[in-house]
Amino acid sequence: MDNKKLIIFSDFDGSFTARDVGNRVFTIFSGGQNRKLVDDWKKGLISSRECLLREAELIRITPDEFYSFIGNFELVSGAKELYNLSVENEIPFILISDGLDLYIEYILNKYHLENIPFHANHGAFRNGGITIEFPYNNDGCLRCGSCKGERIKEIVAQITPGEKKREVIFIGDGLSDICALSQGDIIFARGDLLNYCRTHNFDAIEYQNFFDILKWLKNSGRITG
Repeated sequence: MDNKKLIIFSDFDGSFTARDVGNRVFTIFSGGQNRKLVDDWKKGLISSRECLLREAELIRITPDEFYSFIGNFELVSGAKELYNLSVENEIPFILISDGLDLYIEYILNKYHLENIPFHANHGAFRNGGITIEFPYNNDGCLRCGSCKGERIKEIVAQITPGEKKREVIFIGDGLSDICALSQGDIIFARGDLLNYCRTHNFDAIEYQNFFDILKWLKNSGRITG
């Protein structure tokens, strides 16, 4: 390492968690009616903002039902360990998501990880369902609700202003992570994101869980402990 400031960004659904929380919420509580919307989004026919808003229209759910359901979701193996060692090594670790703060905050609290900063769309319970708002500007990106590429640029500029050397690591698993690829120096990918990287000539390191990432970071000398 040549004194570069290391910054780690991770997607939440299906990356930091073992399964995609948001997708399961909308699929289960819409009785699968959201699947056509998700297919259209994957094909690029609709944006994630439109997809999320239309998915939310399909469901009726109480807070008790919601929190009882998401309480069953687990973190991917090694997630807590990677975050804790990042803190010990004074490496910023940030979650960026095109999902909802409504479940991210709850799950982080459940695992006593409420200190992890995250950026996501806003969800709220209203009129027997969930309403969604998009608090972040995307600077021209028409694909995303909260564009991960834009979030990375904003956060990196705050952490390392000017020309200070930095190395950005991004961890993801899905097509909502595409915009982050151009902003990452090192990409860890699995699932749909890994397939996308392979077919579009993006260099990516395949991972199964966060212990794989932790091992790579230790072996490369980027993290100790």
